[in-house]
Amino acid sequence: MVPVNSDSGEVDSLVEQASSLIEKQLFTEAVTKLRRGLTVDPSNVRALENLVICNLELGKPKMAIKALNNLLQIEPTSSSRWGDKGFIHLLLNENSEGIGALRQSLKLQPRDVRTWELLASALISEERWEDAVDALEKSLDLDPSSAVTWYNLAVCYLYFEDFSSALQAVEYAISIDPSLGQLAETWMDLLDDDFIEEDYPSIDGIVAS
Repeated sequence: MVPVNSDSGEVDSLVEQASSLIEKQLFTEAVTKLRRGLTVDPSNVRALENLVICNLELGKPKMAIKALNNLLQIEPTSSSRWGDKGFIHLLLNENSEGIGALRQSLKLQPRDVRTWELLASALISEERWEDAVDALEKSLDLDPSSAVTWYNLAVCYLYFEDFSSALQAVEYAISIDPSLGQLAETWMDLLDDDFIEEDYPSIDGIVAS
């Protein structure tokens, strides 16, 4: 008679216990269960997924990234995993790593509008303006009614001193979402009045998200 391997059942039980603890917001206790499970089966996807959740809830984004890296070793073609990794890196102001992960996500799923928007925002923060315009244009190809994307494209045009295009883009953004008008008010008034100083308004703090 072949002996029954109980390892799988043990891990499943620990993951179920952890899931119940997560529902009760007992994240530290859940992590203990998950780590026990992962010592038995280091490649258990459900355990790693829950570990990502717990670490984020506990304010430990670097540990969440570590768990995501383990997931990506198992599922290297998962666009959502790469996207999550990129987003967490951006939260940590690790823009270079975030941009790399988001680009990998988009290679796998090039029609993900939100990821294009995140990539564009990260590129703008790194002052990689031409790359940002490219990302924004790809986003608009997929969702031409995104007010935030039109607004951020206007910011890029402003940097390149293409004031006519900046004004057109920001006006279109505001026509979709009037609340963006307050964010654009100062520099938009200057463009409207044809009063463009040599040192045009700083773009710091005017990017939409």
